[in-house]
Amino acid sequence: MPKKNSRADALAADQALIDGTTKNLSKLPASFPVGSQQMTPQDVINVVQGRVTTGKAVVAAEKARTEAVQADRDERAKTQLVVTAYKRLVVAMYLKSPTILGDFGLAAPKQAAKTAEEKAQAAAKAQATRKTLGTKGTQQKKAAKAAAAAAPEAPAPSATPPAQPAPAAKSGS
Repeated sequence: MPKKNSRADALAADQALIDGTTKNLSKLPASFPVGSQQMTPQDVINVVQGRVTTGKAVVAAEKARTEAVQADRDERAKTQLVVTAYKRLVVAMYLKSPTILGDFGLAAPKQAAKTAEEKAQAAAKAQATRKTLGTKGTQQKKAAKAAAAAAPEAPAPSATPPAQPAPAAKSGS
């Protein structure tokens, strides 16, 4: 017989054990050893019936839990608009009073910390890093980062171009 893992399968197997014991009660011995004690077929039926009873209680509790969770989800979805609007109203009313907002379990929204200039600098840095590192493995990235950290910043170009050497005079033969 294959191993059954679901609760319904276990309950069905236990009920079949009870039914088979009841049907074949006259063919079973009056008592038999189980571990260190003697049991009758009726004792076994009582033990297995206890398992069936508790298993059915678990199934009913799981069903009730599932229904309760679904009811909670439905209620929250139905009332989300009201709660969100109320929270926004309270925050707007008491924006400058964090203690009152705390009484409601709310906090003032945080202001954006980065300016446009900071964002532009971050984007430029990210682009430069991507150009330096490219798409590489972890070891190659470590080596590239180490090389980038060791290399000094490139000097800014000077206003005057470097002096070009004078072309060499051609000698005639």
